[in-house]
Amino acid sequence: MQNKIEFFKPSIYDNTKQYIDEVLTFSDNQKVKKLENSFIEFIGCKHALATTSGTSALHLAMCALNFKRGDKVICSINVFPSIPQAVRHFDAEPIFVDIENKNFNIDLNKLEVSLKKNQSKKLKAIIINHMAGHILDLEKVYALAKEYKVKVIEDASNAMGAKYKDNYIGNTGADVTIFSFAPHLSNSLVNAGVLVTNDSKIHKRAELLAFHGMKGKVSDDFGNVNYIYDVVDIGWKYDLGQLEGAYCLADFESLEDKIKRRQEIAAIYNEALAGLNHVRLPNLREDDIVSQYIVEVDKNRDFFVNELKKEGMNISVHYMPLHLTEYYKQKYSMKVFDYSVALSCFQRVMSLPIYDSLTEEEIISICNAVKKVDAAHI
Repeated sequence: MQNKIEFFKPSIYDNTKQYIDEVLTFSDNQKVKKLENSFIEFIGCKHALATTSGTSALHLAMCALNFKRGDKVICSINVFPSIPQAVRHFDAEPIFVDIENKNFNIDLNKLEVSLKKNQSKKLKAIIINHMAGHILDLEKVYALAKEYKVKVIEDASNAMGAKYKDNYIGNTGADVTIFSFAPHLSNSLVNAGVLVTNDSKIHKRAELLAFHGMKGKVSDDFGNVNYIYDVVDIGWKYDLGQLEGAYCLADFESLEDKIKRRQEIAAIYNEALAGLNHVRLPNLREDDIVSQYIVEVDKNRDFFVNELKKEGMNISVHYMPLHLTEYYKQKYSMKVFDYSVALSCFQRVMSLPIYDSLTEEEIISICNAVKKVDAAHI
């Protein structure tokens, strides 16, 4: 068996330790602000707010948009549970829509049907995501949102650094966009998120609620809050710490290099794995950021995965359709075939490792493992 190849490993860059050391030696305790300013400068948005996680950024976005009990929010059935969970914490209702089977994003035709069906004062927002960095037809999304008078929240956890019509995601027309620094992991080195918006009111509201609803807060370089302040609302403790900010700043500054390396790995996969009997490769555009490399196995996907694990290769699946999970299945009385496209895709797809610290030897080992299992697959 080959040495174990992880599905994902975080990278440590030349400036990572430097930035962390600057925080630990108290020579620079402005890493969080620098991270926020870096997002603003890179994306071209007006406001950025760093948070403890992508989920907390998502929750703050909903708070800033004044979600209430009984509101309805439309999202894909093929998303990470953080999206509908945040909706449910308002005692609001997620409305799920099936996906299309090419890029596994929300089916925009079915989204339009859902908007028509659920049109009411309670219909609050659309939450969209970009699977594997494949960008939706955002022009159509925004047009639908305008027609049905709903807000658009983009979960761009897998689309950091991607563009749509020459603008970076986060500055294309959504009311709020959410980024995450731990999209693949449950036990990352750090957890952090960033909320970006061009709406000053949304940013101001999110910033207030991110630290206990505290107005007039003044703190020093060590985080000590001046005792003269006011609390004007019920908030949360979602502000990012300087150590996490230091790590994420270094990570973000390497974004373009990471994307380039993933594109190089994807090109190797495309060439080495072309023409296999049982594996269909993704149809990538030249500008795809390839945050995930999702392939399809024509039959017996789970057996294929287990054989790859025997070869020392870890893979993942994105994502478990929510109607197959116990809570949502029971809560909304959903049946297994209610979202037939998502079900069919889930039974076929698997994600290969793709991250910038993969070595050439590891990439070759992955390709050889896939070809070996494919050749023996029944």
